[in-house]
Amino acid sequence: MVNFNEYINEIDFSEFKKHFLEKGKSIEIKKKDYFVRQNEPCKYVGFVESGIFRYTRIDNAGNEPIVGYSFTEDFVCDYPSLIKHMGSLTNIQAVTDCSVYVLSMKELNDFWETSINTQRFGRLVAEEIFVEMYQRLLGFYCDTAEQRYVALLKRCTNLPQHITLKEIASFLGVTPETVSHIRRKLRQK
Repeated sequence: MVNFNEYINEIDFSEFKKHFLEKGKSIEIKKKDYFVRQNEPCKYVGFVESGIFRYTRIDNAGNEPIVGYSFTEDFVCDYPSLIKHMGSLTNIQAVTDCSVYVLSMKELNDFWETSINTQRFGRLVAEEIFVEMYQRLLGFYCDTAEQRYVALLKRCTNLPQHITLKEIASFLGVTPETVSHIRRKLRQK
């Protein structure tokens, strides 16, 4: 999967990935098992060697919308939970069998403190993730469902090969019927 989390394309992560592969602990997570559950502390940040993770959040009404994904060559973590030592804001569940290299917060901080370059890199990562989340928030307020769907598939052309229409709809905050209607409308154009 390419381009789901856009921040991955904005920065050279090669040294960071290398650090995970050299210093991280390799773990296997089976399909439907959890990397972390909502309200439990997230103890690790992971580099996804293979597999797909789905991020969901259970709301007050008991609904569980999809709020994100991590694919192969991406990172997986409930970062606010990790850095603030609080309960996770999301469930992070394996959609497929996954192979992940994990680092603890201490190991991550040790990496950031290696040099001024790693500190700058950490700042750039935080900035890029902020920009991506801000753009997504604005999209929910300002764009139509069709515009959000088109933008998602433009950056992730093969997404429907990996996740269902129902999951795409949940991520976009619409019903599966709305996504089907959008698809029909786009095919007619």
